[in-house]
Amino acid sequence: MEMLIPLLAGLALIWLIGRGVPWNAKLVTVVVTLAVIVAILLLERGGLWPEAFRRR
Repeated sequence: MEMLIPLLAGLALIWLIGRGVPWNAKLVTVVVTLAVIVAILLLERGGLWPEAFRRR
């Protein structure tokens, strides 16, 4: 649940900003956003994320 709410909020923002944009551009935006989120999660869980960026 901790990760689901920010993910849904981000997708809602993409939807609001992308109104009137072709579907293929929206799809690319969603895929890139999810890839960035997954990459950050993998870096953080793998211990490669800088200590200064971590929440305490």
